[in-house]
Amino acid sequence: MANLFSDNPDLAAQLDSVDLHDVVSLMENDFQGNDSDDFVFPAPSSLDDAMEFFAASLDLLGDISANVIAPHRQSVDREGTKLEDGVVTYAEGTRIAVEALSESGFMGAMLPRAYGGAGVPATIYMMMIELVSRADASMMTLFGYQDVGELIARFGTDEQRQEFLPGLASGDKIGSIVLSEPGAGSDLQAIKVKAFEDENGQWRLNGTKHFISNGCGDVLMVLARSEPKISNIFGLSLFVCPKSDAVKVIRVEDKMGLHGSPTCELFFDDAPVQLVGKRKAGLTSYVLENLAQARFSVAAQALGIAEEAYQRALEYANDRVQFGTKIIDFPAVRELLDKMSLAITSSRALLYDSIIWLDRKVQISEAIAHGRVAEDDIPAMKARQREAAKYSNLLSPLVKYAITEQAQQVCIDAQQVFGGLGFIRDTGMEQLVRDVRITTIYEGASQVQVSASLKFIMSDTLADLFDASEALPCPDDCDDIRSMIIENRRLYEQYRDAVSAKDSPQLAEAAARDLADIYSQVFGAWAQLRRVNGDAGRRAALRRYVVEAQAFATGRLNALQNGSYDSWLNESDT
Repeated sequence: MANLFSDNPDLAAQLDSVDLHDVVSLMENDFQGNDSDDFVFPAPSSLDDAMEFFAASLDLLGDISANVIAPHRQSVDREGTKLEDGVVTYAEGTRIAVEALSESGFMGAMLPRAYGGAGVPATIYMMMIELVSRADASMMTLFGYQDVGELIARFGTDEQRQEFLPGLASGDKIGSIVLSEPGAGSDLQAIKVKAFEDENGQWRLNGTKHFISNGCGDVLMVLARSEPKISNIFGLSLFVCPKSDAVKVIRVEDKMGLHGSPTCELFFDDAPVQLVGKRKAGLTSYVLENLAQARFSVAAQALGIAEEAYQRALEYANDRVQFGTKIIDFPAVRELLDKMSLAITSSRALLYDSIIWLDRKVQISEAIAHGRVAEDDIPAMKARQREAAKYSNLLSPLVKYAITEQAQQVCIDAQQVFGGLGFIRDTGMEQLVRDVRITTIYEGASQVQVSASLKFIMSDTLADLFDASEALPCPDDCDDIRSMIIENRRLYEQYRDAVSAKDSPQLAEAAARDLADIYSQVFGAWAQLRRVNGDAGRRAALRRYVVEAQAFATGRLNALQNGSYDSWLNESDT
């Protein structure tokens, strides 16, 4: 039988190469084994034990994804979701998928074991999202909203954990993050939905939210304005809202893709809710933390879609014969496939070398908060936390931008391999093109991600990581590649300095996409170099990646120096 994990050696290699020792040790309190014997998932006794559990879990999920979820992808796309009398109904294939994931414990993969979850780190969860998204991208917004439970686990009260987490972990309840409003998309400080306390001290919500993925969920995490006299980000608080008659689904959007995922407009009619965490800290302390992980989740979703598109195109190119020759033997087609493969493997290395920093940031914070760090060690641990936060604050938007844009191109190229058949619904290729399109838009469009990355790139936030990579011994037969990566870093520095010399914030914003591409390619190259391990195929692919990155950086630097962005210089700048 097919298995989307074991059939993908590159994804399996990521599990072998990622360094989870510090993350898992922090999560498991150095494997002291304090869990109850009644937990669904027992605590690992060592790192090796934990890694075996992760591998077995991914293998099982790969089986479910290939043989339960994927066969329904096209029927889910055609059936979609239905809204009748205020009730949203999922497609039959979606219900089958949720049932299979729930029975296997995956709907609570990230949640604490004490409440029925498996307690896996975010790095492993991203691999799970990639697998599920390859099978059916629309399932990601059901499977991928475990961060609702994570927010409650980290910032809620004991009573809230007891009330909500068991149902979310079992899959009996499904969550949704509720942020966007008609006048507040990426600009969350413009949120107007009102949160107020009634005469009995009960918090309630009133107002409209829209573009809410899985807004018909059972447990909604809602950002709302609790301080009517404070119009900025400090007037917002976070609330958990159980499904009730006071939460009305007004409509389900008719979308281009992800038809199995209902995107809802909601009206809160004085709906009863509970405050999560501290008042006025909803955006600054909780939602922004959640958005960092959400961006990585969308990158993993896009990567899964791209992998499916590439594998379908590769299979078709090997089967399709024209002029007496398999089309894969035509250089133009083979070149297209090679570019797609390189985009996927480079994106995968980029993702899993990045998400680990968010894991470190979160797990150090949790270990300190729960007294699992000795008093004398706290200053050093806080320094490590600040370092991890510095890196993840850049890598979250940068990786989301880089991977989703590449995934979109992979899907378009895969459709091209199919020729006219790629335009026909029966082949399923046009669905993958439609589904991947949203990944460059939601959880912050690419332009927003590039803008969010700019200040970190201009200050060379990853400089210490680059220095450390340059100091490491070079793998066999990779000296030339290593030298080119170092040269590409010099090209980044020249580009950054040229932008700085223009002394124009507008020009810097206009050139930000070039900077994001050049900087992410340097980071991605080091990530791939660590994974060569004597593999001639990986070495050849990386060499091509680095050569093309160098050509891109050189070309964009020449364009900048010759005035390609000078139209952004205003009179005061010149």
